[in-house]
Order: sequence, then structure tokens, then C-alpha cells
Amino acid sequence: MKIVISFALLLFGALGVQGQHANNFTMSYPIAFPTGDLSDYISKTSFRGINFEFNRMVKSNMSVGLEVGWNVFYEDVGVTQYKDQTVTITGKQYRYTNSVPILAGVQFHPPTSNKKMDPYVGIGLGTLYSNRATDFGLYRITNEAWQFAIRPEAGFVFKTSSGVSPFVGVKYYWPFEGGGLDGQNFLSVNIGLKFFQF
Repeated sequence: MKIVISFALLLFGALGVQGQHANNFTMSYPIAFPTGDLSDYISKTSFRGINFEFNRMVKSNMSVGLEVGWNVFYEDVGVTQYKDQTVTITGKQYRYTNSVPILAGVQFHPPTSNKKMDPYVGIGLGTLYSNRATDFGLYRITNEAWQFAIRPEAGFVFKTSSGVSPFVGVKYYWPFEGGGLDGQNFLSVNIGLKFFQF
């Protein structure tokens, strides 16, 4: 429920910043690669997720915006041990992590003479919600954490003559330890569409 409420607040807040500047909305499909502690828990690449961003140009080369995403990591690790403080359990494990980044960000759009692509770089600050679940048959062990996160990014928007442009970007989500979990870091390659003047 907290996730739904947070998403709704961000959505309405982002829509409220529309004005005379160029606004854009992006929707993308993230392919996520776990790193750090998340990689120790789940090593497989995530092909399940979605990402939304609402941006407003505040200068000719700078935009500010809000991002909400959802990535699902999953792995069947077979029969292995699970350790939680002083408890050790052995059994067939199915591991899941749902990651929900909620971030405010700034993007910089350097001038370019390229007629086909516009590059951008950016930085985001906010929170990353992680829900980690380990299933043993009928039993489930869960951990939840809200962690402060930094997210650098870079990418290219492909120029078109319409109000919709495809783009490719790379983001690195770098949350800090908190809520009983180490930082649940991952790298995301996003492929999507940018809708201008919504």
C-alpha cells in the first residue's frame, strides 16, 4: 500500500509542474543486472520491470524530474543454506527481490552537432524500496528496507520529427545500507520512448 500511495503522490506532483517549458514523459523497459549484496543473493539478470519518468526543461540544456520504477529479481538456487543471524536453514530456495526506486533527478543535455542523437547525463537522489523474500516450500522469510539512494545515468535520445522519440540509457542504482539490509545495488539498461509536450 505504501508503494501505491507514494507512486500516486509522485504522479500527481509531476503532472502539476507543467507550464510553459517543454515537458516530457518517458516509459521504458529496464534490463537489470544485480551487483554487490544483491548479486550475492540473486545472481541472475532481471528481465521483469518497468520505469516511468516525468521531466521538465528548466534551461535549454537542463531538465529536472521524478522517476518511479519497479524491477523484479528472481532465482531458483536449489538446495542450499540460508543464514539469518544465529539461524541456519537448509532447503530448496526460491529467491525474490522487488526493487522500487523513487527518485528526483537532474539531467544535462550537452550541445551536439549530431543530427540523429542527443546525449544526456544525469544524477538522481531519493529512496529505493527493497522487498526480499526467500521461499522454502510452505515457508517464506521476508526482509523489507527503505534505503537512501544515488543514481547516476547516461544515454541517448534518437531524434525524430514527431513528438515521440526512442531512447537508450544506462542507470546505476546505488542505495546505502539501511533497514537491516546492505545496499541493494544494480545496473539497469533502459530502452523506451520519450513523449514530448504531454
